[in-house]
Amino acid sequence: MEKYSSFAQTTIGERHIQNGVVCQDYSMSINNSSFAFAAVADGHGSPHYLRTDRGSRLAAECALDCVCEFLDTIKDHEFVLDDEKLRDDLLQQLWKNIVTRWKSRVEADFRSEPFTEEELDRIPDEFAVYRSLYENGEFLSSYGTTLAFIVATDYFAFCGQIGDGKCVAVDCSGITADPVPDDPRCYDNITTSICQEDAEFSARFVYYPKEFIPAAMFIGTDGLQNSYWDIEQLHSFYRGLTLDFAENGLNEGIRQLAEFLPVMTSSGSGDDISCAGIVDINSLQASLETLRNAVSYIEAPAPVPSDMPEDMTI
Repeated sequence: MEKYSSFAQTTIGERHIQNGVVCQDYSMSINNSSFAFAAVADGHGSPHYLRTDRGSRLAAECALDCVCEFLDTIKDHEFVLDDEKLRDDLLQQLWKNIVTRWKSRVEADFRSEPFTEEELDRIPDEFAVYRSLYENGEFLSSYGTTLAFIVATDYFAFCGQIGDGKCVAVDCSGITADPVPDDPRCYDNITTSICQEDAEFSARFVYYPKEFIPAAMFIGTDGLQNSYWDIEQLHSFYRGLTLDFAENGLNEGIRQLAEFLPVMTSSGSGDDISCAGIVDINSLQASLETLRNAVSYIEAPAPVPSDMPEDMTI
C-alpha cells in the first residue's frame, strides 16, 4: 500500500554473544497492496526454554497468516469494525486463531524433530522438572515467546500483544503515547506467553479508525525497553527514530537503526533487541519542522545492570 510502510530489525544481545546463546528474538515486516504488517516476538531466555528461538519465529509467521485471513474475511466490509462490541469479538477471535495456529505449528515442529539428548542435557539441574515434562511429551513451553504485531490498512490500524515489550505511537507533532494497556502480570523478568494454557485470554489490543491512525506506530521487545531507565527516555528514542525517518526516508532510517541496535544492547540491556513499526512517511516529512522542535536527543542508551535475569513465564 502507498500510505503506510513497515519495517523490522533484530539484533542479538551482547550478553547472548558473550555466553554463546542464539538470538531468541524474531521480527518481520510485510508491505503489499492492501496492508502493512510488522511483528516482534521475544523468546524466553532461561536455558530450559530449549526452542524458544523457533517459537518466536513461528509466532510472527502465524500472526501474519491469521491477519491475512482476517483481512480477507472482512474485505469490502470494513465497516463491521465500527461496532465496538463486534470489533472486540472479531479481534479476540483473531487472537484465538493465532494461538491455535501457533500451537499447531509448534506441535508439527516437535513431532518432526523430537528433543535430542544433547538438547535435554543443556537444561540445568535447577530446572530438572522441565526435563521430566519434556520427556513426557509436554513440549509447548520449550517454544515459549511473547508476540506483538501491528496492522495498518487504508481504513484502520490495530496492534495486538501478549507479554512484555512496548507499543509506542508518535503523531506528527511528536507527541508520544503507549496505546496498548500494560499487563500487570508482566514485571521484572516475568512475562505472560503464547505458550500458556490461557493465552487466548491474555491479548491486549488498540484499534484506530482511519482518521486517528498515528503517523508512526512502533513495537519493541523488552530488550529495547530495558535499555532505558524510564518511559520518557524510551519515548525520546522513538521520537528520535521518527525524526530520522522524516529527515532521511525509510530506507536510510532503517539502515541507521540497524547500526544503532548493537550499540544499544552493548551499552544497555545486553538482551536481544527487536524494533518494528509502521510509518506514514509523507505525513512525517510534511511535519518535519514540528518534529524537529519536539525531539529531545539522548546520545546513548542509559546503562542497566548487565546481569538482569532472562524472561520467565508466569
